[in-house]
Amino acid sequence: MTETLPGTDPLALPARPWRTVYLVTDAFDEVNLTRRLAALESAQCVVVRPNPVRSASDLVWDVLTAAGKNPAAARTNRLTIDSAWAAAAAWLAAARTAHIVVERGHRLSEREAVRLAELADTVDATLWLIWSSPRDATTMGNALESLGHSRLHGRRGKLPSTGPHRPLRVIHLDDFYRLLPLPDPATSLAPNPDEDPDPDDGWPALPDADFPLFLAVCRRRLAADTFDQLNHVYRSEAQRTDQFVRRHPHDLAAPRSGDFARGLNAYLRDERLGPAVGPRVALIRLRAIQAALLSRGVLLRWQPASLGPNPAGRLPTWLTPTICRALRATVPTEAAAATVLALHLSAAPDRFSHLLCRNVDEDGHYLYLSTFSDNAVYLRTDWAAEIDRCEDDECPSYGHTTGKTPLPQYAAEIIAAQLAHRRAEGSGTRGHLFVNYKDPALEASERALTEMILRTCRRIGVHPHWLHRGACREDGQIGSGPTPHTDWMTARRLTVSVLDDQGGDL
Repeated sequence: MTETLPGTDPLALPARPWRTVYLVTDAFDEVNLTRRLAALESAQCVVVRPNPVRSASDLVWDVLTAAGKNPAAARTNRLTIDSAWAAAAAWLAAARTAHIVVERGHRLSEREAVRLAELADTVDATLWLIWSSPRDATTMGNALESLGHSRLHGRRGKLPSTGPHRPLRVIHLDDFYRLLPLPDPATSLAPNPDEDPDPDDGWPALPDADFPLFLAVCRRRLAADTFDQLNHVYRSEAQRTDQFVRRHPHDLAAPRSGDFARGLNAYLRDERLGPAVGPRVALIRLRAIQAALLSRGVLLRWQPASLGPNPAGRLPTWLTPTICRALRATVPTEAAAATVLALHLSAAPDRFSHLLCRNVDEDGHYLYLSTFSDNAVYLRTDWAAEIDRCEDDECPSYGHTTGKTPLPQYAAEIIAAQLAHRRAEGSGTRGHLFVNYKDPALEASERALTEMILRTCRRIGVHPHWLHRGACREDGQIGSGPTPHTDWMTARRLTVSVLDDQGGDL
């Protein structure tokens, strides 16, 4: 077993084909170490605490728990051990975990230690094994150095001089404290967006008047200083809407009115109503947008009565940071990613099965979808000219969105985890993002994705009223049907009509 030389920095040693494993000796089992590990614990530094009462295959559940997954939900998903290890690797890779620390690692068997070292290799992280026992760690070190071959193949005695060897460094607790310092107290705890005060507390109850009378009713009912603030937000939003219409001067003509509806749907979802900080701010923006569009010959209707109580609360996105934190506790990456897309787009998963791995940004910040009608190519502009493009890349398009769809920052890790999972399965760029769990060579069916999304939403306490198993009884089915142009707007009972075919001002 390799020992470090006095005064040598283990992290300054040359790189090897396998990641270096650090065996930290803690023969006296210091009490302060537990507190330090609790302070180090984060998405970049995962602390695994092996359960002393477990079977030989239960280590993966401890790893998933350390990664922030719900252990009870992990058991109910009926995952195989291999699938659980693959999910753990995908989540850790998406979170860009740099360190995996195992507290009281002397409880592990040699096979479990080798499996954790393989996981660290997969996610490109450093494994720190805390040996809190006076027992000799030579046997464990030899198993790690030989990649587990001495145990798996029944070798005994001295290891052969030739063959694969993993770099192993034995360090003391003082070196561990030096190599993994505590984070800066100012940045150790990130602010939680959902723990801030209600952003609507500064606004009083707004009238439910329609947009032609909204501003006049607010002037009569609100205090002067409050109305001045509302009027400022209203005017600024109207100017933004005018700028949006100027960017699409030719889409108001009759042949291209559908393009304007798709662009408006994406504009409301990604820029204005979706990311609004609260329902009342979203309502003010909506009324200003309606008034500005009417002056351009576009009628944007909103039917709040069909949304039940507090209809303005349905205007912002349903994919909040709280929902994403609950989804990150889900073990299967495909369930969390499909739910993110369904809630963000307000679309049924009838066409999620056509998504390819190349349609997702590497970090999960963007989703690239086609805007053409039928048999459109799901390619970005720079991909469209590739000579290796084949018919497998062609699939039905999404008529309700634009080509480059931004995803919320707090949801990027979930999409990136599903992409990492699929690439670990060998999907490449042309592979499907969602596949049949029984046969990965086949794309996922709409029924299976719908059931998976509904089951996940029920677990996290979300009830998408527009997503259901049976046939939709309404004329305009959300997420399906012959003209799914405005899924996000339809879910919020928003409809758009171009009144002036020439696109001129009224």
